Amino acid sequence: MLDILLKGVNIKGNILDVGIAQGEFVLLEPHIGVSAQRELDCRGWLAVPGLVDCHLHLDKSLLMERAHYVDVSGPEKGALTRAEKATFTEADIRARAEKVIKAGFAAGNLLIRTSVDVDPLVGTTGVKALLALKEKYAGLVNIQVAAFAQEGFEKYPASVDLLRQALDMGADLVGGHTIVDTDGRRHIDTILNLAREYGVEAEFHLDESGKREHYLLPYVTQRMKEMGLKGRVTGIHCCTLSALTPEERKEALDFMVKGSLKVISAPTAISTRNIAPVKELLAAGLLVGIGSDNVADFFNPIGSGDIKQAALLLAYVQRFFTFELVGQLWDMLTYRGAALLGYSGYDIALGQRADITLFEALNPRDVLARQASPALIIRGGQIHYRKNGDQWW
Repeated sequence: MLDILLKGVNIKGNILDVGIAQGEFVLLEPHIGVSAQRELDCRGWLAVPGLVDCHLHLDKSLLMERAHYVDVSGPEKGALTRAEKATFTEADIRARAEKVIKAGFAAGNLLIRTSVDVDPLVGTTGVKALLALKEKYAGLVNIQVAAFAQEGFEKYPASVDLLRQALDMGADLVGGHTIVDTDGRRHIDTILNLAREYGVEAEFHLDESGKREHYLLPYVTQRMKEMGLKGRVTGIHCCTLSALTPEERKEALDFMVKGSLKVISAPTAISTRNIAPVKELLAAGLLVGIGSDNVADFFNPIGSGDIKQAALLLAYVQRFFTFELVGQLWDMLTYRGAALLGYSGYDIALGQRADITLFEALNPRDVLARQASPALIIRGGQIHYRKNGDQWW
């Protein structure tokens, strides 16, 4: 007997019955006649293992609960954030981050990656808080923690040793911020050396300003190849790509492909700058994901941790309007995003862990257009959420 039988599930456009037993997918067929303890009619609705939010700042999320938004310049917002950060406690970070994790889970998230500031202002406090939440929510929302040098090394040289401490504590990867130090190349080398030393991946808030004078993408792709880190580095934002000529952008894409640079688009950045041309990145065959980025803080006072909102914004800004293009957006939120984060076993397939998120929608365009919430969430073969108030099964 099956534990759960899902009847009529839309999996990549195919309507199948799904049999779950002992936490795994054991049957996937057009019609399953085996009895089950729970049998649910899924009406042809769309199912994936779960959504993937490739980039968040959970340690600084929901600052608007304790401070008022001021519409000032980016550097001034940075100063306001530093003032708040100096007062953070582990309990405070954990409480705010947990709210966003729970909201993301209810929206369908299975995988997320968060950058967490590590510097003398806050030490490794944020890493401690997020590692505790990673353990608490393992199997429900799988969390990757990037120890992030937000403030750079020129003003805060002690950050290098603090990053080592964070990696020793169990941070999953190390992150840099290429525009924050005057010597961006030295900053990049410091982060890549740490990645190689600890055998982890690296990510950079790369060319974030969108200005040509901050264009360091060619240097990153050169150094990652020289240091044996091909395919193990991610560029977040990469906004300066949109400031290049077509010929320069073609050259940049060649650099990225040769280095297997992964890219995360954070569409809410459009409020202050042009964002990277995602269609061109996808056409080049690069791994591209989408991140919520800031959630209710000084850089984005609006946001919930629901990655579908960021995807819808990207659809409008860069005209992902055809059925095929919406499918590419959906792929970034699911299979492509999981591949970018290096998550193995992300699939609804025989023998895989039974993670499934069922949306009350018939296709990805329907999910994004209506911002549809999950009707059913299964993690490890256990039902963790059902749509309230509607006994449709």
